[in-house]
Parts: sequence; C-alpha cells; structure tokens
Amino acid sequence: MGKKTDLVELKYQSEAVNDMGIMGLMRILEVSVASNKRHKITGVLFFDQGHFGQILEGSRADVEEVWGRIQKDPRHHHIKLLGISEIQERRFPKWALKLYDGKEFAGFLPQFSSAIGEITGADGETLRIMKSLGFKV
Repeated sequence: MGKKTDLVELKYQSEAVNDMGIMGLMRILEVSVASNKRHKITGVLFFDQGHFGQILEGSRADVEEVWGRIQKDPRHHHIKLLGISEIQERRFPKWALKLYDGKEFAGFLPQFSSAIGEITGADGETLRIMKSLGFKV
C-alpha cells in the first residue's frame, strides 16, 4: 500500500442561482485564481448551461477551507459533493484554476485567453472527468 498523503482531490457540482454571464464567470475566475494560488490549490472549473463542476487539489486543510466557502457562496445552490479522496499527485499541477470552455470566452474577451486556455488533446483525462460529472463535451 502506498504512503499516506495529505494531498486530496475534491469534486463537486452545483447549479448557479442566477444567470452568471461572461463577466460573472470572469469575476469568479479572477478571485478564485488569486485565492487558489495563496492556498496552493490547483484544479479545473467547468460551467455549462447554469451548472458548475469543479475539481480542487491541495492539502486537505486548504481544500476543506475552500470547500467551506463554496458551500456558503450565494451564487450556488443544489451543491453536491461528488467525492474527496487522497491522491499521490496532482492532475492539474500548473492550473491555479482553469475554466472550460476557453474558446468561447476567449472569443468574447481576448485579454483573458491566456488565463482561460482551451482543453487540448493532451488533456484527455480532463474531458473524461467532465463527462463523468455530466457535462456535455
């Protein structure tokens, strides 16, 4: 059996209370990236037709702190924890937070294209995870 680790991955999905709009999503991205960098959290955020899906990675304490804030966030309802599990390494080590679908948002706001980025063929695991969360990709 592998060495016990403090590194965890948390997955959840929720519904947006209101129509987020592009600027609402950009605000979430801006605030979340800064917070995640401070807490050494990485992950990916999916948004599709009013539904969020997110995967957070980091130390158990930091991930649970962020999860507590998400549960109190008035922009979410019908929040469902899909799982929290120990992991040996991060799936998204370079992403303080990545927002999918990048092509659409970058088209509207080119200045965010480097922050958003698009999921590439090398990120097949990301696409598989998105499908497992019920997102249409």
